[in-house]
Amino acid sequence: MKLNTGETLFIVMPAYNEAENIKDVVDAWYSCLSGKSKSSRLVVADSGSTDRTHEILLKLKKSYPKLEILSTTNKQHGPKVLALYRYAIKHRADYIFQTDSDGQTDPNEFDAFWQLRHSYDGILGYRDSRGDGVARVFVEKIVCLLLRLFFDVRVPDANAPFRLMKIAIVSKYIDRFPDDYAIPNIIFTAYFARFQEKISFKKISFKPRIAGTGSINVKKIFNIGKQALLDFIGFRKDMKKTDKGLARKLFFHKLITFGILIIFGLAALFIVTESPSHPWNRSEPATDSGVFLTIGKQMQSGLLPYRDTFDHKGPLQFIINYLGASINASSGIIIFECLAVFATFIALYKIARLKCPRRSLAVAVTFIAMSLFAFFYHTEKGNLVEEYAMPLISIALFVFLDYLLNRHTSTLKVILTGACFAGASLLRINMVVVWAVFCLAIFVNLIIQKSFKDLRGFILKFLLGAALIIAPVLIWLLSNGIFNDFIDAYFLFNFTYSDSANGIASILSVVIYFSSQVTIIMALLFSLVMLRGQTKHIAIAYIICLTASILAASMSGRLYPHYGIILVPLIVFPLASLIDNILNIDKKSYLASGLIVLVVLQTYAPWTTLINTAITTFTNRNSGMSVSESLSKACEIIGNNTSPKDQISVYGNRDAIYFRCGRLPATKYSYQYPIGVVRSDILDDYFSELEEKLPKILFVQAGHNDDRILKFTQENNYKLEWKEEIDDGSRIYSRLD
Repeated sequence: MKLNTGETLFIVMPAYNEAENIKDVVDAWYSCLSGKSKSSRLVVADSGSTDRTHEILLKLKKSYPKLEILSTTNKQHGPKVLALYRYAIKHRADYIFQTDSDGQTDPNEFDAFWQLRHSYDGILGYRDSRGDGVARVFVEKIVCLLLRLFFDVRVPDANAPFRLMKIAIVSKYIDRFPDDYAIPNIIFTAYFARFQEKISFKKISFKPRIAGTGSINVKKIFNIGKQALLDFIGFRKDMKKTDKGLARKLFFHKLITFGILIIFGLAALFIVTESPSHPWNRSEPATDSGVFLTIGKQMQSGLLPYRDTFDHKGPLQFIINYLGASINASSGIIIFECLAVFATFIALYKIARLKCPRRSLAVAVTFIAMSLFAFFYHTEKGNLVEEYAMPLISIALFVFLDYLLNRHTSTLKVILTGACFAGASLLRINMVVVWAVFCLAIFVNLIIQKSFKDLRGFILKFLLGAALIIAPVLIWLLSNGIFNDFIDAYFLFNFTYSDSANGIASILSVVIYFSSQVTIIMALLFSLVMLRGQTKHIAIAYIICLTASILAASMSGRLYPHYGIILVPLIVFPLASLIDNILNIDKKSYLASGLIVLVVLQTYAPWTTLINTAITTFTNRNSGMSVSESLSKACEIIGNNTSPKDQISVYGNRDAIYFRCGRLPATKYSYQYPIGVVRSDILDDYFSELEEKLPKILFVQAGHNDDRILKFTQENNYKLEWKEEIDDGSRIYSRLD
């Protein structure tokens, strides 16, 4: 049983004296409407027939309620075709399939065309052999030659009566034809090819006519041909005018596209001014960023992650920070931040365009979504695992949605999606929900359609893309002998880290936090609304994906707002669908007005914060480091008591000390909390290394002045150099020689 696609198909065919064929033809082609929308029709234009064709059609209509008969058109073939196309346009079909009523085409070949409908705007049949005589074969060859000479197009078959076309592509050109034009399909083909419409030619069989009378004989073909030469001159002039108009239109289109890219680029530059790695901003890196920046510098010094320095994130995060440090020790990473944010803007815009016909609306939706990113970004100020994963999730989500909505895909896109999956996996494993859900949705879709060849191809291309990223990283891990250390930190430790959360209550509180964000609430609600539409399968996948992503962001049971960055790409499609629906609601609707106000209010606050921060950052760009007293004092004492080659240690979790003071950690564990709480042997290893290395400077972070570290300083001849004037504040110890 075929699933109802919800798409409206009009199968149209002209008829002339086909009494002997028409019943069998209608019987055969009517079944092709199965699985299409209730508005789909089989439409036959039969005016001019002198036999029983019309009478037979009227009887057939009693058995076939979706059969429509046009009996007031011109009796010639070409005018009938144009009348049928205009009828389909008037009745808002999604697709037009044109064939003839003489039984020479095979309905069994239709489904192959229908499966390609989302990949092309038009799929045109071509006959490499035909059973209706040598004369017609010769005429078709001449027609193709004339199209090449007059219109500079190459087509294998210009006039095959077996063509599936989106209504938009037919509507685009139909007004160029007079109602009585004799050979519209030939000129339609010329227009499609000349203006590089998204069309494809697919081979069909073409049987000899068994019965009935052809409406066009050789004499008529000759007469039509003479007139066609004159008509071709007129159409060529029209095409040249169109060429100029298209050139201007293309220029403005490129100009607008360039403008949008400039806006996104400036917005990306604007957002990353909050990052402490920005040349204008010399503030203290946040906790996670400080760790990554420190590891990047350690890798520059020849040390290896997992073995020589510990963190439980994926290797791609460390490679990015190593590359940033290689460009510039203090601000190189900002290039990768800016590229990640810019790429996200573009990918989110592409997702929004799937539902927003106007580019201005798509830009607005993109900025609404990025306001949530701005909110999360402000809490941790950049260089985050989720920040680099966000464009990968966005790109993959666009490819998945474009395929499920429009069947638009390509080998390169599938490979790219696999590469994005690998990239996200090598950042943090719990950020691959989008791939898990939507790959499953596509697999189910292809299995239902019994498209096992396409399924096999999708899997192989996806795995190829993943291998292109994973293989070199895996080789690097193995060749450096750190693969086992990677497994221990990235998989085993992370499982322990998640299990160490404070139970279901903690996880639930984080889930509530993320779920209470206005844009996420709206995305969830409108995903539910989409269940009532024609894209129910996408809505189901979307609800599962959004829910699972919220759980993935909350699974640690620790409320770190930046974990929510992975949710940003997922709110775009529902919001774009919501705005698309709002446009179809009465402008006076209180619901529409309320939703718009709610979205604007949600967007306003994060961008206002960013603007204020950016202005302050720019104003104070030459005023030195905007850091805390403890960091400033640490840099001063470290500079006075060590050389750049000397190593120090920070007890707690404040790797910004290493980064801003230009020193490397003395032990494998540049920080100890919360990892030492998750696994107690880490603290034992840290103190063992500390006893061995005895660094010249020991920075003890506020809140970590426990008995163990105090005992170490007393037993190893450390002097208290400085202490914050607060209870249990940060302390700096220097070792006496």
